[in-house]
Amino acid sequence: MLAFFTTHCFAQAKTEKQIQEEYNKRVALSRIDDVYIPTNTDDALIQLFKLSDSSARKKMQQTTEDVIASKLHFSLGRWIELNWSLVEGSRLSHYYKLKGVTYPDDMVDLLLRSFYRKINNQSIDETELIQNYVEKRKKEHDEILKQAETIKVNKRK
Repeated sequence: MLAFFTTHCFAQAKTEKQIQEEYNKRVALSRIDDVYIPTNTDDALIQLFKLSDSSARKKMQQTTEDVIASKLHFSLGRWIELNWSLVEGSRLSHYYKLKGVTYPDDMVDLLLRSFYRKINNQSIDETELIQNYVEKRKKEHDEILKQAETIKVNKRK
C-alpha cells in the first residue's frame, strides 16, 4: 500500500514548465468549472451585485469597510477565492498579479473593500488600494530581511 501511495504521489509531480503551461491556459479561460471568471475589479463587482440580494447589500451599508472586509473574508471572500480560482490562477488573479497584488488574501480583501465602496457610492480608488497591498507586502519582506541571520560572508580579493 505504501509503495502505491509514494509511487502515485511522485508520478503526479509536475515540472515548472508544466505548471506554467497550465497557469497560462487557466488565465485565458472565461469560465473555470462552469463558473464565470471576471476580467477585472469592475467586472467582479458586476458579478457580486448579480450574486447578492438588496437586503444583504443594505446590511453592508450599516457598518464600516474594515468590519465588512474582516467579517466577510471567510464567507463571501472564501467563495470568491475558490470560485474565481485566485490561488490556482485565473484571468482575475492574473489581472491583480500584473498590478502587483500577488497574495490571494489581498485580492479577496481588495474585492470586498471595493464591493463595500461601490454599495456605499464611494470612490473605489483601485490604484490606491493596490498600492497599499504592494507596500504592505514590501514592508513584511523588508522586516524578514532585517531579521535574517547572515550565515557566511565571502570577501573577494
